[in-house]
Amino acid sequence: MKILGFEIGGKSKIETPNLTSTTPKNEASFEAVGSWGRAYTKSFDGEKNFGEVGPIINYRPDYIGLRYRSWQAYLESDIAKTILNRFSVWIIDKGLRLEAEPKTKLLNKIGINFSDSEGFNDIIESRFSVWAKSNLSSYDENQPFNELAKEAFKNAKIGGDVVVILRYKDGKFTVQLIDGAHLGSPFGNKGANDGNKIINGIEVDEKGKHIAYHIHKSLNNYERIECYNESAKLKQAFLFYGSKYRLGDNRGLPIISTSIESLKKIERYKEAEIGNAEEIAKVAYQIIHQAFSDESTPFMNQMLKMEGSNGGGQDAFSTDDAGNKIATSVTATTNKQAFNMTRGSKIEPLNHGNGKLSFKEFYQTNANVICASIGIPPNVAFSIYNDSFSASRTATKDWEHTISFERDDVTNQFYAPIYAFFLHIQIIEGLVNLPGYLAAHKNDNYLVLEAYRNCRFTGPMFPHIDPLKEVKAERAKLGKLAENMPLTTLEKSTETLYGGDSRSNMEQFGREMQEAINNGIEEEQIVIEDE
Repeated sequence: MKILGFEIGGKSKIETPNLTSTTPKNEASFEAVGSWGRAYTKSFDGEKNFGEVGPIINYRPDYIGLRYRSWQAYLESDIAKTILNRFSVWIIDKGLRLEAEPKTKLLNKIGINFSDSEGFNDIIESRFSVWAKSNLSSYDENQPFNELAKEAFKNAKIGGDVVVILRYKDGKFTVQLIDGAHLGSPFGNKGANDGNKIINGIEVDEKGKHIAYHIHKSLNNYERIECYNESAKLKQAFLFYGSKYRLGDNRGLPIISTSIESLKKIERYKEAEIGNAEEIAKVAYQIIHQAFSDESTPFMNQMLKMEGSNGGGQDAFSTDDAGNKIATSVTATTNKQAFNMTRGSKIEPLNHGNGKLSFKEFYQTNANVICASIGIPPNVAFSIYNDSFSASRTATKDWEHTISFERDDVTNQFYAPIYAFFLHIQIIEGLVNLPGYLAAHKNDNYLVLEAYRNCRFTGPMFPHIDPLKEVKAERAKLGKLAENMPLTTLEKSTETLYGGDSRSNMEQFGREMQEAINNGIEEEQIVIEDE
C-alpha cells in the first residue's frame, strides 16, 4: 500500500532516475518506499532538557518556621524592617477613616424608603471615629482601635496571619488581636461536631468554612473560640491574612517568605564589608622593604629618643627590632596597626575579580528586587526621591494603585466585619435607626443587610509630583464643554490633603466666622494679584 509515494510497512528505499540515461525527462520515474515512524509521548513539566531545571519540589509551607524566620528578618535586617514599616505606614497611616456608603438606590428599589442617608452617614461616621480613637475600643484597653489596626496589619504581613476577636460585654464593644502562632490543633484533631475537623488550629466543616479557632494555652489546653455569633448572625472571630500560598491552604504566609534567604545573605555581605572597612581603617602604617632595602626604618631616630639613647645610630637596634618596636608603639598609642614587612613582601586585599560589584550596587540591586516582590517602589520604601519627573510619576501612580488595592483588601478582611458588628450594636441599642434593618436581620435578607453595611475606609494617598499638571491633564481629557465642572468635592479634597473631616472643618469655620462677626470683625474680600 502506497500513501504519498511511500510504501507503508516496507523498507525505506528511494530510487532516483539515471541522469545519464537517454530516457526523456518526462518519462523518468522512481519508486519511493518507506515507513512512518511512531511519535513517542512524554509528560511536560516545564523542563525541555533533562537536568536543566532541577528536581520538582511540591512545597508544603512550614507556617511556624516561616513565621519565626520572618520575625527574625524583621529584627536582624534593616532592609526588611524599613520596607515593612513603610508599607504599614502608607497603607494604614494613623488609622483609616470610615466612609459609610449605604446603597440607597437599591434599598429604594426594593421598597425601603431611606431618604436620610446623609444624616445616617454623619452620625455613624462620628460614632465610629470617637470609638476608634478611644482606648476602650481594644480588649486590653492599652491602645485605641486605630493603633490596633496598624498592629494587625504589620503582624499579618510579617507573621502571615492574625486572629481577630470581636467582644461585646456590658455595653462595650472591643477588639482583641491574637498572634496566629498561638493557633494549634488539640489531640485527635476533632471539632465540636462529628463532621468538623481541625487543620492548623482552625476548625472547619465539610465545606471548608471556618467554624472555630483553637488557641493554645498550655500543653494540651486549648481555648475554642467560635467564629460566628448566633444572635447577631455576624462574624465575631476571623483570620486577617498577610498573604496566601494556594487554594486549600487555610493559613497565611509572611509577605517576605521568598526573600528570607536573600535578606540573610545581604546582611552577611553588609557585615563583611563593614568589618573589612573597619579592619582596613585600623592599619595606620606599612613599612615595606624592597629587594635592595637594608631593612632600616625611617622612625629610627624617634626610636632612639624613646629608648633614651644619644648615640649608636641605627646599630643600637637590629633592623627587625626597630620595625617591630615601632609597630608595637603605634598599636599601643593609637589603637591602630602597623606592619614591619619582610624584604620584598607586601600586604594586598583579596581580589574578587574585575566584575566585583561595589557595595552600593550590590545592596541597592538586591533591595530593589525585594521591594518589587513585596509590591512597594524602592524610592518610596527608602524615601529616596531623585528620579526624573516621568520616572517619579510612574512610580507614584504604581504605588497609588498598590495603596488602593491593599486598602480594599484590608477593608474586606479587617475593617468591614468590625464595622458590620459595630453597626449592629448601634441599631440594637437604639442609637441609630435604619428602616427595615431588623426585619431583614430576622428574615436573613442578606441583600438589605449588605446594602446598609456597604462602606469604604480611606486615608491619605501618595501625593502627586506636580498636582497642577495632573489637574490640567484631566481638564484636557474632559474638553471645552466640561472645563468649568468641578473635578472633586470638598470631602474628597480634604481626604486627599489629609486635612481632617470636611464636615467638621465646615462647622468649625462657621463657628469661627460667627464669632468674628460677633466681635465686629467684618469680612474683607482679599484680592491676590498675579505676580
